[in-house]
Amino acid sequence: MKKKKYPVRIPRFALGIRAQESRAGAGRSWWHRKWVSILESMGLGGRLGRGKSYALSGQIIEMKIIGPHVEAKVVGTRSQPYTVTIDFRIPEGAERERIIGAIRAQPMLIARLAVDDLSVEVENIFKSEGFDLFPGGKLAPRLYDMTTSCSCPDYANPCKHTAAVLLILGEEISRRPATLLDLRGITIEELIG
Repeated sequence: MKKKKYPVRIPRFALGIRAQESRAGAGRSWWHRKWVSILESMGLGGRLGRGKSYALSGQIIEMKIIGPHVEAKVVGTRSQPYTVTIDFRIPEGAERERIIGAIRAQPMLIARLAVDDLSVEVENIFKSEGFDLFPGGKLAPRLYDMTTSCSCPDYANPCKHTAAVLLILGEEISRRPATLLDLRGITIEELIG
């Protein structure tokens, strides 16, 4: 039985957000390397490689991070950009309050976050409450601890457009690790307050 061949489709030209590295994760912070490692362990296969190509060529023309919700526009082969949404699970109730309290109890952790440095201790605080700071950890009750969707016709989820957004999100986390807490619904202002 012959495999069905699909035509090669080249995305439209876009001047969007570009990934800064060809090998995402090389020489970056521990938290960026961990983010990329999680993406590589998601079993995306070729979609991750195509997502890297999209991220490197600037196909993401808009990305908004609103707490645990990320929305992006990605230019593909069609005339209209695709809409990618990613929603992260957040700690709630007493669990959330204990995480905030434990971080507040160590002001140096907040000071490090304020200068874009992430202590492993912050991840350990989340783990001690049975919650992963990074998506896809062993404590996640759902696969990868996030839900993703894309308006593209690809049946696979996450698709290459979503993979590109996750890679660009990883670069944002590399620059500003407090974004990881934002994705969990906890802001630096709350920690300081």
